[in-house]
Amino acid sequence: MRKICLFLVLIVCTITSYGQTGSWVRINQAGYLPQEVKVAVFISEKSNKSKAFQVKDAKTNGIVLKGEGVAANAGRWGMKQALRLNFSGLKTNGKYYIECNGTKSPVFDIDPKVYDGAADFILNYMRQQQCGYNPYLDTVCHQHDGYIVDHPTLTGQKIDVRGGWHDASDYLQYLTTSANAVFQMLFAWQQTPDPAIFKDEYDAMGRKGANGIPDILDEARWGLDWMVRMNPDSALMFNQIADDRDHANFRNPALDLVDYGYGPGLGRPVFPVTGVPQGLREHKNRSTGVSSSAAKYASAFGLGAAIFKDIDPAFAEILQAKTSPAYGYAEAIPGNNQTACTVSPYFYEEDNWVDDVELAAATQYDLVQSPFWLKKADYWGQLEEITPWMELGRARHYQFYPFVNLGHYYLAKSDHPTISDKYKAFMKRGLESLKKRAVENNDPFLNGIPYIWCSNNLTVGALTQAMLYHEVSGDDTFLEMEAALRDWLLGCNPWGTSMICGYPVHGDFPSRPHSYISEMLHEVPIGGLIDGPIYKHIYESLLGIHLQYEDGYAPFQFGAAVYHDDPGDYSSNEPTMDGTASLSYFLSTMQKRGKLQR
Repeated sequence: MRKICLFLVLIVCTITSYGQTGSWVRINQAGYLPQEVKVAVFISEKSNKSKAFQVKDAKTNGIVLKGEGVAANAGRWGMKQALRLNFSGLKTNGKYYIECNGTKSPVFDIDPKVYDGAADFILNYMRQQQCGYNPYLDTVCHQHDGYIVDHPTLTGQKIDVRGGWHDASDYLQYLTTSANAVFQMLFAWQQTPDPAIFKDEYDAMGRKGANGIPDILDEARWGLDWMVRMNPDSALMFNQIADDRDHANFRNPALDLVDYGYGPGLGRPVFPVTGVPQGLREHKNRSTGVSSSAAKYASAFGLGAAIFKDIDPAFAEILQAKTSPAYGYAEAIPGNNQTACTVSPYFYEEDNWVDDVELAAATQYDLVQSPFWLKKADYWGQLEEITPWMELGRARHYQFYPFVNLGHYYLAKSDHPTISDKYKAFMKRGLESLKKRAVENNDPFLNGIPYIWCSNNLTVGALTQAMLYHEVSGDDTFLEMEAALRDWLLGCNPWGTSMICGYPVHGDFPSRPHSYISEMLHEVPIGGLIDGPIYKHIYESLLGIHLQYEDGYAPFQFGAAVYHDDPGDYSSNEPTMDGTASLSYFLSTMQKRGKLQR
């Protein structure tokens, strides 16, 4: 799967998306499970009198279902007509297409197997992002990391922090996103420990060849090993490797010659967790404490220790020994610990932190069912009932992170009725806020996500919460919105594109992302989730964005947000490591649902 010719991809995607003029039927290009909610969206640059649609058998062209679309606010996406086409009543396996006002959708499958292999597919990108040893290139990179900076006694000392993942198409490495990625992959396995879904086809380094451990755990272990090196003892934690001096140009990571003052390519700065405003020059972040970072260490170490207990007992003991000190540090110096910048004012503006402490405590409660940890988790959980971006409908870049509070889920499935009901209610209120915005806007895609930078990551967070809420509550209120969020990521959006590079293989997906893989190697960074649509006013305010190609999505750029499949647009078309890892639960759960429907 590694090499896909961009020329062929571009031809296929162009034919798929733009073979018809003026009207389009948007679908989930991966297909549909038989028992799931199924809603396509018709959009048109002209007003049509009819709302009728038919679903037809792709082999016989016979009509298998007729329906009438529900009108929605076409103007929200710069169109004259928009209809929601609900065909959930069709549950028979087969290949179909939808026809509405003379416009046909691409052919799609209804089949329990449509998501088979999806959870492992995204690991292609995680392996591509590996630092230290990179199996995609079969080479090593950043072997001189790194030198401690901004520490009262250790500044200038060398420390071995090789490993982990590059954050996106740059080579910075953040504890913030890496710890979340580790937890998301471990969480997906914890919820679905099924080797039929998570296969073993790669070794611990990410090279082809089984090693007796599911690949998702190999990848999570890669991140945990790095986190252990970034936390060498209980009194010392590190938060970041490199800074925004990295943003020089596209380059092979093995040939990264950016000079941070130690010589070209001879080491990068390693920033400690300080809990105070940090930055090596005039630009500083707004850190107030250590909790957001220390608690992320604690939750990843805690869940990792439990999962690796029988796989590698010695490693699990190391993780377990680090869990309590990390949690204690998080409580001792409360506040947010943001990433650091040097030459620009851009950094991950994580302001919230009680959710991280809650998750660390809730993880321990879920593992050991101790009243002590239940009390801790509940204390912190009540301080942030709803993830703020869901309620507010706005946020600065990574201001409220992680984008989903999995601590609420652990408490919602508690055996204590009062606690369980409380956290189910918290989860529901967050989803109600999203649905209210979508309904008030009469959005054709039933999408209440704010289109800030990395909106796709928010979409995955909301989708995860919707799926988990339904699991613990049995409440069907948000099933249509859950389906809409799912389908948005897989092609049912104004641009008619999947948001995952290379997936589904027969669909329209990002083929020219902001990545050295596409720009230098002329390949698609398979499995990566791109940033996603962004408000036009944010897009126009960002520095250094210059489109390199004619915009193939030009007819769809007059709505609430813009998206460009162009390497010059780092704001909407850059794959991210943490967003990709966050797909693990969603995709593995869809595979699990498919198995149950066979």
